[in-house]
Order: sequence, then structure tokens, then C-alpha cells
Amino acid sequence: MLNRITRSRRVPAIAGAVLVVAVIGGGTATAANLVTSNEVKDDSLRSRDIHDGSLKVKDLTDRAVTTLQRGGAKGATGPTGATGATGATGATGAKGSQGPKGADATYVGPNWSIVDRNVIGNGDSYLRSGPDGAPMGQGSLGIRTGAAGDKAAFGNQVDFAGMPVAELTEVGFSVFTTGENNDAPADNVPSISFEINPDAANKTYASLVYSPPAGADNKWTTYDATSEGFWGLTGGGFNSPATQTNCGIDGPRCTFDQVMDVLGPNASIYTAQITKGRDYAFSGAVDALRINDQVFDFEPFGVYTRQP
Repeated sequence: MLNRITRSRRVPAIAGAVLVVAVIGGGTATAANLVTSNEVKDDSLRSRDIHDGSLKVKDLTDRAVTTLQRGGAKGATGPTGATGATGATGATGAKGSQGPKGADATYVGPNWSIVDRNVIGNGDSYLRSGPDGAPMGQGSLGIRTGAAGDKAAFGNQVDFAGMPVAELTEVGFSVFTTGENNDAPADNVPSISFEINPDAANKTYASLVYSPPAGADNKWTTYDATSEGFWGLTGGGFNSPATQTNCGIDGPRCTFDQVMDVLGPNASIYTAQITKGRDYAFSGAVDALRINDQVFDFEPFGVYTRQP
């Protein structure tokens, strides 16, 4: 009797438990109808209780959406990464158009050359590159003599013919020399030489020669022939006897102003040249020869004239 009563009481209890399980474990619609927020304990649901992908933006508060959009605080800067490998060399670009020729330089090369009749022995002159620091462009006029008896001559036998000597107002040049050249017992430097007719009426012949002082070793030195160095005259009766008044090349030579006074207004020019010898062996260069308002720039492929 007792057992029967106990058994009859368990049935409703088990049936009630089954009913609860059935309600909770049923479809979504059934659970939604039976469980409300009032029946869920606050803060009891956890991330694992939410089905992945089931929440939408509309389910979040405005504050939560703003926080997600703003993102978290900026983290510390990480260490610099290793340098990547060098990329392949790019293709060569197209050749640009040639720029305009400078307005201050004019080619005058055809009338400048070695003056063969004044060359002796192994005297040599040639257009060349360098030496470094050339006062104009990249080139110069190389000058070389191998021994005391040699003579080199490079000049213009056309463009100055007939010009009055009295019209010379500015003369000068730049010279590159070496310590070996300067070891000579006297100044061992190239000269500026004008072949002239000292008396137009008699058509005589002489040379007007500028001799500069020695320059610095292995450097370019610029000379103003109207204010430094000496001028001398050869031929035309100027050599003997040599006095201060006639400016003979073998005697006490003259300043530029003195030699201009000696020659007077009737002397005229035949040629303008750069010469070296006959005195000591020499190897060096000349550039930026100035004659009045023209400066002659010696380059490897020709002679140009520029404004001073």
C-alpha cells in the first residue's frame, strides 16, 4: 500500500520535469514564448550562451557601436623591419633633347693651329683635356719642350693681321706648371708672342714677347700681362744694343706701358701666338688667353672665344 502511494507521487514529479525539459529544449519560437528577460538572472548569460553570428548592429547600444567604430588605443610602434632586397634596375630612360648652345661661346678654331715655321726640335703644342681646375671648360692647350734647344708655337695667323699694336689694351692668360718646370735656374713659363711690323712704312719684322714670372707648383696661375711680368722685343734692331729704352729681349726688358711707348702708333700685328723655348725643358698647359675683349678657351676639339 505504501509502495503504491509513493510510486503514484513520483509520476507527476517526473512528468513535470519532462515537461520543463520539453519546453526548454523545444523550438526557438517555443522558448521565446516561455522565457522572458524577467526570468533571466542579470549578468548570468556569457559569450558561449550567444550563438555565433546571431547578434546584429541593431541589437547593440549606440555607445557600443561608437566604441567599435573608434577602435582601441594605438599600440606602441613596433621595431623597424629588415631592409628588403634591392629591386631590379629600371630601364634606361629616353635621351633628352640637346640644350641650346651657350650664347657666350663662339667656335673660332679654323684659324688656330701649330705655327710650324716657329717649331724647333721636339717642341710640341696640342689641344687636350685637363689639367683639373682649368679656368674655362674642361680643356687647355698643352705645351711641351724636351730640351733647351726646342721651341713650341701655337697661334692664329689670320684674325689679328693688320691690327695696330697700339690697340692692345688687355692681354693675359692662365698657365699650369709643375715643380719640375720650376726647378729651372730662371722663370720657366710659356710666353705670349705677337709677330709685328714695328714700322708700317718700312715693313720690317720683329716679335713682341710677354714673359710672366714663375707660377705655383702643380696649379693654375692667372697673369695680367699689362701689370705684371716683362715685355721684350726681338729683331727689327731692338736686340742690340739692349737698353732700358728699346726693350730688347736680351737686355733690361720693359713694362707693358713702356713697350707701347717704344713701338708708337705705326706698329701693327701679323700673328698672335703662345710660345715656349728655346731655354728649358717644359711640360704644362695654357688656357684663357685674353686679347682685349676676347678670351680664347682652348678645348680638346677646338678653340672658342668668350666674353671676359
